[in-house]
Amino acid sequence: MKTVLSFSLMFLSIISFGQKIIASGEVYNPGEEIYTPTLGFKAVVPQGWMGMLPQNSTIFLLSSLKGLDGSIYLLGDTTNFEMMKAGWAQGLELEEGRVLKSDGKFEMKGDLLTSGVILTGTDQNINKGFIAARCGEYGRCVSALLICEGKYLEDMKKSVDDFLESVTFVNPIIKNEYDGFDWKQFLGNKKFMHYGNVVGTKSVNEVWLCEDGSFMSKLKRTGIVKGDIGKYKGKHKGTWSTSSFGKTGTLTLNFDKLPPVEVELLIDEEQIFMNGKRHVALAAAMCK
Repeated sequence: MKTVLSFSLMFLSIISFGQKIIASGEVYNPGEEIYTPTLGFKAVVPQGWMGMLPQNSTIFLLSSLKGLDGSIYLLGDTTNFEMMKAGWAQGLELEEGRVLKSDGKFEMKGDLLTSGVILTGTDQNINKGFIAARCGEYGRCVSALLICEGKYLEDMKKSVDDFLESVTFVNPIIKNEYDGFDWKQFLGNKKFMHYGNVVGTKSVNEVWLCEDGSFMSKLKRTGIVKGDIGKYKGKHKGTWSTSSFGKTGTLTLNFDKLPPVEVELLIDEEQIFMNGKRHVALAAAMCK
């Protein structure tokens, strides 16, 4: 079923088995443990099902090993039961005018919230749905959404229950979105420009960083160079290097006839800062 499901929840995009991050297309058999460090829970693939993260997808799903037409989509988020109810009731519009939403019949069974799911605009005798969720400590919740042929619904509900009963909440490991960001790979063959504060002004500083390690600069004021711009003004050449990974880093500019300069690097919300000043990155046409 080519169904994209969210119910205002975050799909499991980082899953790991033991200490190993799951690779797209890898199969997880019944009884094997799945673990998401960022969302802080572990669970076990139920009997009769296999789990995998499909290629080019961020949805971890369970498929029936019995050849039955049914899938369980695993979801997690920092939310609570009341927010879940609101999201499930609002539903999600799919292709061709179909809507996937709660049937409005919410039920609490201990620490489990459940609801039937309806798919408007389709044959209800063929496709049925069911969703259940557990919330634990650390402000995390886990949901399992089942979509299957109506004749299998009651039997497959047990697999949803089995999965959620296996969930163990653990202290989440919050990772920076730029962990592992490779500055050397990013900077190569780029032109970086810093503009003045006045709208309509021409670029103040320009630096070309080529993949072969060479650079050219055209500077008018401080920015890439802290303090007195002095001898660094105008056009200069040299070589550059960095071995930095992550959100912050250091770029070294080795000028041909001037002392080297170290530049503080920062990427935040997809914006590049050099020595605290915002720079625009473009492809460097001058680099071979």
